[in-house]
Amino acid sequence: MIQIAEQIRSGWCVVEIRGRADAETAEELERALRSAIGQHPKVAADFVAVDYISSAGLRAVLQAGRAAQERQAEFTVCRVRGPVKKVFEVSGMHHVLRIEEDLPC
Repeated sequence: MIQIAEQIRSGWCVVEIRGRADAETAEELERALRSAIGQHPKVAADFVAVDYISSAGLRAVLQAGRAAQERQAEFTVCRVRGPVKKVFEVSGMHHVLRIEEDLPC
């Protein structure tokens, strides 16, 4: 299960993600991130409350990052913790996405 909410903070659209980013929820995650990117020039995906991510979830985030690149929007993944952070590191996502310890706003 995944819960997604948006907040505007200091010019950034913060997409707050809670739960599991897996095969069952990846499409919803990608759709939410792409929607935010389509509407805002600066988007931060807040992963502080994500407790699991699969390859499908990683793909959703990567696709959102590509969409941001195409739109020349700023996109950052923030506050990745614990086992989810390890998955991001092992997969090499830090080489293709901007990943920050804290929110940019």
